[in-house]
Amino acid sequence: MDQSKGQLPPYPYPYPPYFGTYPLSPSFIQGYKPPVPNANNCASLQVQIFPSNQDVDLKYWISLSPALLGAAGAFFLSLFSGNNHSIERFEGTLFKLTLVGYAIGATVSVSFYISHIITNSKTPHDHLLYPVVGALVSIILLFAADYLLLYRFFPSSFKGDVGDDLCNQLFSFLYLSTTTIATAGLGDILPANVTARALIATEISFYLFTMATGIQLLLVQH
Repeated sequence: MDQSKGQLPPYPYPYPPYFGTYPLSPSFIQGYKPPVPNANNCASLQVQIFPSNQDVDLKYWISLSPALLGAAGAFFLSLFSGNNHSIERFEGTLFKLTLVGYAIGATVSVSFYISHIITNSKTPHDHLLYPVVGALVSIILLFAADYLLLYRFFPSSFKGDVGDDLCNQLFSFLYLSTTTIATAGLGDILPANVTARALIATEISFYLFTMATGIQLLLVQH
């Protein structure tokens, strides 16, 4: 073939024939731009899983673990209330001190957790609903299990009808814990010794201090 007319020589040549011919004008490829809509009208491809104005830090959920683990441990120990010979030997002093001390420590941990997330929150504050509700539920479960454990080993710690079996007693102390944290104080179940009063006072203090502090911080930020 005549190469002066811009056609390829017959096979063989440097490239296989199925590539076709080279474009006569390389600038045709260099100047090509695919049709793209106006960038100002395009929606962003970024998907925000969390609110952009709130830094998600999952380590704060660790502060709830003492309350949740304490609730599970107290409920587990209440299943063995018949084997209380070692507790009776020490008149229950160490047992009661440990129960109250752990409850106070777990409550302080959850209080710091709520105060921290409220202090570092930004508007809007709707994202605080689940953390605060989770903290309240963990405290209610913790003290319900503590009341149950105390009653199973020392039945004289509470006055009132709490039930004769474990299920009814658990429900009764869940009810007591809920009314206590709400400062309702209906009076149908009453503490009868210092340990029970200390637990109830700790739960009420959690509500009065933590929730009052949280509301005050929210008002200041607004």
